[in-house]
Amino acid sequence: MDRLQGYRKMLRTGDWIKFYPLFPLAGAALAAGISTDLITAFALFCCVTAYGFVINNLYDVEIDRQHTGKNTHGKNPLTGSDVTIRGTKVLCAVLAGIPLLASLAISTAGFVLTLLCLLALTAYSARPVRLKDRFAADILCHGFMFGGLPFLAGYALAGGGLFDPFSLAFAYAALCTFIGCEALIIHEILDYHEDRETTYTTVVGIGLRNGIVLLILTALLAIAMLETMAWWFGIGTTIHALALAFLLVYPVYGCREMLMKEVERWYGWFTNDYGFRVR
Repeated sequence: MDRLQGYRKMLRTGDWIKFYPLFPLAGAALAAGISTDLITAFALFCCVTAYGFVINNLYDVEIDRQHTGKNTHGKNPLTGSDVTIRGTKVLCAVLAGIPLLASLAISTAGFVLTLLCLLALTAYSARPVRLKDRFAADILCHGFMFGGLPFLAGYALAGGGLFDPFSLAFAYAALCTFIGCEALIIHEILDYHEDRETTYTTVVGIGLRNGIVLLILTALLAIAMLETMAWWFGIGTTIHALALAFLLVYPVYGCREMLMKEVERWYGWFTNDYGFRVR
């Protein structure tokens, strides 16, 4: 029972279930509207996303043993004795095999894009490529493997055509890629102090302050992309407004813990220096 619980924890479902499946779902919705294709895209990319987190645990096990935060929260069961390397490899094979076989039966384009997602997830974590340790490549790969490629895969699996690279589908995929890049930058900002002692990331390489600047620039590029799409394709007002609100709120929400600590620090400095108290 403990071993089964360990393999369930390897999926790290809580880290991604509320966010990353939105990209293939959005692609499927653009192609087919509200239909059963949404269920298919969701189910297959739950497997794909889980594969990405499991293979990341597999190749990060030695680093995670030194990472206080991940050890405290039990992010990687491989650091203990609940799961085995062999069992984890079998789990990876199952999680990759299910979406590959299912997508092949549905759509050639969907299969190719699903395969590209899995290859990108592997290249991100696995040696000798291991893009997560390479400057800027970690952020770009993360944007494609969790944002742009899943969106296009969901679109293709729902019957959408991918013949025009200047179509609305590819524009949305580019926007999703920006959001996927933001997600990793936020993660690297929040883990900066521990990562600096255990591993290399782009934010570790450029420093925390420059990492925050990079996040702001990426968020502004995403907003510029959205505004260009709204002008070029005539996106509906409601969708435009919701997307803009999300792009404005997401970086702030993602960094909320760090921002709260900064507010508390400044508040403490202000009250100590000026004797100000809120009654």
